[in-house]
Amino acid sequence: MVVRIWVVEAEPAEADARSLLTPAELSRAGELAREQVRRTFVVSRAVQRALGARYLGVPAAEVGISRACAHCAHDTHGKPHFTAAPELDFSVSHTGDLVVIAAATDTRVGLDVELGNRMIEVDEMTRVLTTAGERRILAGHRGEALRTELFRIWARKEAAVKLTGHGLLQVPFTALSVDGPVVRIDTPPAGWPDEAVHLTDLPLGHGSVAALATTVAGPRTEIVTLPRVADLTL
Repeated sequence: MVVRIWVVEAEPAEADARSLLTPAELSRAGELAREQVRRTFVVSRAVQRALGARYLGVPAAEVGISRACAHCAHDTHGKPHFTAAPELDFSVSHTGDLVVIAAATDTRVGLDVELGNRMIEVDEMTRVLTTAGERRILAGHRGEALRTELFRIWARKEAAVKLTGHGLLQVPFTALSVDGPVVRIDTPPAGWPDEAVHLTDLPLGHGSVAALATTVAGPRTEIVTLPRVADLTL
């Protein structure tokens, strides 16, 4: 079982990425005031469309993407999926100038990437993020090692809920244990997978800490860095 992962640096890729978007997406991008937010939006939407074009064999702008939530009636905040290819599961994450997408057809996937040099308040992050067992692990770390372990826990929890499509109101991070190879949760909410959710730490580089969640154990990962988003369609 293979999970394919593509990594794009947003700043050099933005100009070409715009050619893959729909007019509505370009219009929305134009409404975003902050340059980095706008660039990330453009490249994130472009990599999703490029993946759909690669799989479906249609122009990127014609790829149908649904963002309907599987757990409520909302039609915009759910895990995205291709309407013509529900068997292809994918997950997108971005941090700093990186946009990353993971995809597979024989497992559900969730992906999260965190920039390791982000400013965080360690005590507060520990309070809102971790379980008692995870705090015992963190107690054995100091300085940069402590920060790295916190980001690792954060990325693993984000990856898990991205796989399931649940939000923090449904699954508080303090109820989610990720200190082993399989996610543990005290009281699974409606829609939580019957299968175990397995965790894999990813070596993406770029100063990032990244995690992949899957419903199949021991996935083989193929990581490719793309100079242009359009290269994903090849």
